[in-house]
Amino acid sequence: MAPYSVLAPAALASLMHYASRAPAGAIVEVGVYQGGSAWHLAKLGRPLYLYDTFDGIPFQGALDTGNPVGKFADTSAAQVQALIPQARVIAGLFPDSLIDMEPIGFVHADADQYESTKAILAHMPARMVRGGFILFDDFGVPDCPGCTQAVYESPYRVLILGESGKALVIV
Repeated sequence: MAPYSVLAPAALASLMHYASRAPAGAIVEVGVYQGGSAWHLAKLGRPLYLYDTFDGIPFQGALDTGNPVGKFADTSAAQVQALIPQARVIAGLFPDSLIDMEPIGFVHADADQYESTKAILAHMPARMVRGGFILFDDFGVPDCPGCTQAVYESPYRVLILGESGKALVIV
């Protein structure tokens, strides 16, 4: 049985649709929480890198209105590693926690916040294969205006997915 995921079933289906169609390469998730969506991504059989503080939301800026500091702290790197043994689980504040990885084909950006989303957009594209996908889970979410703003400020063309309202960037 699949573990709990914060993602609604339609959002999870959309995530898997795009992840399975992304170019060959590793999969990265930034904002793992308890590993529910990462568990599904692991079924694709690609190298999987999972980044999270595992201490909950690390900070709250002016545009980060929906999730207070510490929310999503009821998890641990060990818990996620036990759930997905084949994944590389990296605890720490992104992007300070970045490690060397093979080229990336897909990024699931689920970091909820302005600064974290800006960091994903600043650090991940250079590590990705040409045509790789970054899917922004919190884009357009009323409680996460910082994520939406950071995506709009990026230099990339943004595709708004009709089925979910999420944003997709192709690098």
